[in-house]
Amino acid sequence: MGPMRIVTDSMARFARPELLARYPVTIVPMRLETAAGPIEDTADIETWDSLRLGDGARMPRLLPPTVDVLGSVYSQLLRETDQILSIHGAARVSAAVNNASAASLQFLGRCDIQVVDSHSFSVGQGLLVEAAIEAAARGEPFDEVVRIVRGMIPRLYMVFFLQDLTYLEQLGQISRSQAILGNMLGIIPFLTIEDGELTPMEKVRSRPRAVEKLIEFVSEFSNVDHLAILHSGLQPTEESRLVAERLQALHPHKAIGLTSYGLATAACIGPESLGVVVLEAAEEVA
Repeated sequence: MGPMRIVTDSMARFARPELLARYPVTIVPMRLETAAGPIEDTADIETWDSLRLGDGARMPRLLPPTVDVLGSVYSQLLRETDQILSIHGAARVSAAVNNASAASLQFLGRCDIQVVDSHSFSVGQGLLVEAAIEAAARGEPFDEVVRIVRGMIPRLYMVFFLQDLTYLEQLGQISRSQAILGNMLGIIPFLTIEDGELTPMEKVRSRPRAVEKLIEFVSEFSNVDHLAILHSGLQPTEESRLVAERLQALHPHKAIGLTSYGLATAACIGPESLGVVVLEAAEEVA
């Protein structure tokens, strides 16, 4: 059989997309059910502004790859390999990882499929895929690639805030009445992901204060391997560029990535959110 293969889904976003050319990666598309009709989420999609996310008439709904779709992907890869690493977004945000686990059961005894819950999404998920690419490209054994990826998860942090509490309701964090009242009062929730669970940290009453909370969070890390800002839309916003400048002052020797968090993530957290992904340096947690 050939070398291992890597699978992920289109919720992943990549800090270094050029790495995708170094090793075979299968990216299974998410789909979005929107007021304008179903849309397949791909890396080159350019319909962000036309989705009318959160228009009040019909909330977008994320449709992850089904068990059958993922089973078909694994079946095709089985012709090339008997080792597959499948990395997906946090189960609390997307059902893709649970569907991948269910699909993998069809291949017990024929293919070693390791399904990894990234306990993150977007760039956080993408960082794990990139680490797998680098390890596989340099010839690391399959078990070692899996170990490297799983070992990064405790060092991966994500914080973000939502402009529209309706999305927090959709994620099952608050009730409909709380979402309506919170939006009326201009409340902006500040969240993180801990052990794969969405965890509200604070609520603020202005977007500038929410931005300050992002800066404060990053300032607590003395040494990081990677920093990325997650912004909405196809291009960085002035707000995200300002945050990048502030973070650069905190970590002057690190490149700060500015990445659109993507349509699949927008269906979960809304089109006007802002977030930061931190990969803590390994020596800091040793």
